[in-house]
Amino acid sequence: MIFLDPNYISPMLQEALIRTKIPMYDIVNQQLINEPQATTLELQENQLIIINSEHAIKLLTDQFAHLNATKWSNLFKNKVAFRRFLASSFPSFYFKESTLHELSMMDSTSIPYPIILKPAIGYASVGVQKIKDAQQFTEAVQQLVKNNGFATSYAKDILNFQTFILETYIEGQELAVDAYFNEDGKPIILNLFARMFRDAEDMSDRIYYTSKQVLAQYLSVVEKYLSELGASLEMRNYPFHIELRIDAQGILIPIEVNPLRFAGIGTTELGTYAYDINPYEYVFNKWEPDWSQKIAKMDDRIYSFTCAEFDSHLTFEDIDCIHHEKLKQEFDHLLDYRIMPQDSGTTFAVIFFASDSFSQNEHILSLDFMSFITTKNEALALSSSHN
Repeated sequence: MIFLDPNYISPMLQEALIRTKIPMYDIVNQQLINEPQATTLELQENQLIIINSEHAIKLLTDQFAHLNATKWSNLFKNKVAFRRFLASSFPSFYFKESTLHELSMMDSTSIPYPIILKPAIGYASVGVQKIKDAQQFTEAVQQLVKNNGFATSYAKDILNFQTFILETYIEGQELAVDAYFNEDGKPIILNLFARMFRDAEDMSDRIYYTSKQVLAQYLSVVEKYLSELGASLEMRNYPFHIELRIDAQGILIPIEVNPLRFAGIGTTELGTYAYDINPYEYVFNKWEPDWSQKIAKMDDRIYSFTCAEFDSHLTFEDIDCIHHEKLKQEFDHLLDYRIMPQDSGTTFAVIFFASDSFSQNEHILSLDFMSFITTKNEALALSSSHN
């Protein structure tokens, strides 16, 4: 069963839905799509559920709170609850839950920097800040208080700026993994991406990439950790997206788990270009990749995606024109350029590309995406200057 938000269905998800004919539930119109005999939504324990929008988690919580899948999802969605669950496995890892008022009263000199400050209930990297010292902490909190957290277009059960978490900043390579636990509790990895940052302060979702080198280096260690995580919760028939870091001692530490879904707004489909895995079709059919065969067939290129975003203080209503064709010219080997709908936060395009070296990625990291945006104010000013 897939809980489907019809506002954005990525191309490869559409293809998988057509080929597999998996039962679908439209969460916007609250109706079953391809189950003509069914009149009400019914779910069984250990039934595999997947979503393409986190709005579905509220529906599961409201109507199917008794299911293990719902309980696991609410644990993962609340970053504080997840950190408490992990505390015994990582006793030296610092974390603290605080309201906005408590942050403003906190002794900033008592915090073990560097830390990450982020919403306790969050989505992607929205609102995530790396803080290196007491002065930067004070400035960040003052800005939050000034903006009353942050204005956001996301629902409060998806992104909430009223409660925050402070946690240790983990030095090391960051990984993003799409996977599912099968009916026997075995983790089946469908994607493994590495994250690339512009500099030490960058927290954006600017570039993720994969290659045969990334897969060969990290697959086994990630699978081992996922086996331990799954066993601790006795997880079965459960898809998820997990972000992790490997520290200097080789210890793999989870950052967060995104429940019941893969990498958002279709970015999971990078793996289809790199190693011919449609993750939706694999999970719908409960397939397991032969990774040794997949890696052997791969070429030596680096496969990446970038999320092109405008500044967070803007909305789509502020924009007069996005120069997509101009942006496309910045890529040497464009695989796909997807223009996002206007309810995609600040993301205006998801771009898949390949390259022979990291120089292309470094170039994209240095781009100012706002240079491809003309706001309505700018258009009005330009029009007035010509009159």
